[in-house]
Amino acid sequence: MITIGSVARGLAAERFEFLAEQYRGRRNAIKTFTHAAPEFVFWIFPGGALFDAKNAHRKNVPRGYEHILDDEPDYGGFLRGRLLVRSVDGFQLVVVYCRAEALTTDGHPLRQLLNGLRRLPVPLDQDALVISDNGDIYGTVEDLVARENGT
Repeated sequence: MITIGSVARGLAAERFEFLAEQYRGRRNAIKTFTHAAPEFVFWIFPGGALFDAKNAHRKNVPRGYEHILDDEPDYGGFLRGRLLVRSVDGFQLVVVYCRAEALTTDGHPLRQLLNGLRRLPVPLDQDALVISDNGDIYGTVEDLVARENGT
């Protein structure tokens, strides 16, 4: 399990219990949490354009790209995810469905995600925590921007 960025796993687990090191059923817990009341559900095109998936990725795929649903976890080069504001203290969480290593370095997937997030029609805090659907922690949005800039 990957943990990088400025938020240690212990602190992340205080905010979102399913991120604890030894949490049983992590993937199901993340799915349950993220599907309950997401603030924004999205697809991000390989070029960084943002697509509003309304309330479900499977029901709202960009027209002409229905085949990406059959290409898990790569989704034909698209990124899919959910933005949530659901903790007691109001911390935002961005969950991205991707390969574990996809957002660890300044590569195309990281730039793709940040380009899409910059287009969100809802407010995104720079301290929002970005994780994978498997519980990998990539840090805050600010951490990802720093990684993109090589700092």
